[in-house]
Amino acid sequence: MHRQGRNGARMSDRYDIAIIGAGVVGAAIAFELARHELRVALLEARPDPGDEASKGNSALMCTGVDTPANTLERQLVRRGYERYMREAPQLGLPIRKVGSIVLAWNGEQTATLERELASAASDGFDTVEMLEARDIYCRWPNFGPGIASGLWIPGEAIVDPFSTPYAYVRYAVANGVDFRPNWPVTSAERKGARWVLSGPQGQIDSGLVINAGGIRADRVDGLAGFHDFVVKPRRGQYIVLDKSARAIHDVIAMPAPTPETRGILISPTIFGNVLVGPTAEDVDDVDDRSVTQEGLAQLCHAMMRMVPALAREPVTTVFAGMRPATDKSTYQIIPRVQEGWITVAGIRSTGLSAALGIAEHVVGLVPSGMMRAKARAALQPISVPDLSETSLRPWQDEALVAKAPAYGEIVCHCERVSLGEVQAALAAPVPPRSLKCLKRRTRVMFGRCQGFYCGARMQKLFAAAQETRPPHG
Repeated sequence: MHRQGRNGARMSDRYDIAIIGAGVVGAAIAFELARHELRVALLEARPDPGDEASKGNSALMCTGVDTPANTLERQLVRRGYERYMREAPQLGLPIRKVGSIVLAWNGEQTATLERELASAASDGFDTVEMLEARDIYCRWPNFGPGIASGLWIPGEAIVDPFSTPYAYVRYAVANGVDFRPNWPVTSAERKGARWVLSGPQGQIDSGLVINAGGIRADRVDGLAGFHDFVVKPRRGQYIVLDKSARAIHDVIAMPAPTPETRGILISPTIFGNVLVGPTAEDVDDVDDRSVTQEGLAQLCHAMMRMVPALAREPVTTVFAGMRPATDKSTYQIIPRVQEGWITVAGIRSTGLSAALGIAEHVVGLVPSGMMRAKARAALQPISVPDLSETSLRPWQDEALVAKAPAYGEIVCHCERVSLGEVQAALAAPVPPRSLKCLKRRTRVMFGRCQGFYCGARMQKLFAAAQETRPPHG
């Protein structure tokens, strides 16, 4: 039997803090708050964490060199990078530090890169350097002709963009955070010193709300009566090239930036492919993830200019992501302490890199009385599967296969994913609630055939798991 709170909510539905949105930023905030003796709810409108903007990005862990100087964004990207490099391996997350090169084809672009170098040097980025054309072609002979210079940033890395928010949520849940998927917030009502949030599954009562709603953050703020910004979604289209392309290109490469965009990059992925993108298209509909002929033409043009040999490589898939830009040019981190509401919006394309820095910053904004809650005495560690192409895969681990033969049975031949990996993902404490999420958790159906061979079996395994799972499990 549940005791009733002052506002009629069950005591089990009363929280100190409610986080709206389980993208990489909201998940990171939950990860941070899980270290304190607080009652925290993480509400996600979608079935799975990271299922909106966070699932469609360039998967780079950036140092902050390419962010505006003297801004909160640079500060938090830099801090997020530092923390990720230290903490991600403890969660099982892979990192490959491949470095990035920003390319210039003329004197004007070279001058832009020299200004970025000066800004970086003045801010303590001491490993960044300018390279002449001769050095660039010596290191990367497959670059196209005409490059005049480049800005080399050796610390930049590729990471797993799907497992990262999942790992944060897994850690949060293991340490007491209540994760509620399929929980869109439809109203927010201030009652005394607390908020009552309503959704299709009922109500919760919270002393503080943190809005990390991503591409819908303005709508969430609007439910509470706040209207400081408007989300202006920016679509980015991508091409994913087959793994054979890695023999041609294995560095993050991008053109010199313009005032409007950082441009289309070409980068290896942690899964063994090469990624080309994103485009930068302002759209009206936050759900418009269309792939267009015009967008693909832009990507092909960038490929021909930077690494023309890649144009002959087979394409594995194409997709589009959505960046939660706003009508403001800066992060919209707005603490409304007296109202019990903190907005975390406008994170755009740096969310993956900045997430842990943002989480630390936002927790620092939480009212001091609430944060007097003591640190948890014993934190439960977690580790998610390492999906990197260059790591030891389960089917290659003889000891694991001898102990659990299902890890030796390949069910996705394109990506070499075993039955044991799929079964483990389906039985995880935070299980995938959609077939697409199972794909992101294991790499199954990621490869050249895009599930033509294994899709039917994956659907059957997923459906069977759904039947045996508790209604809210």
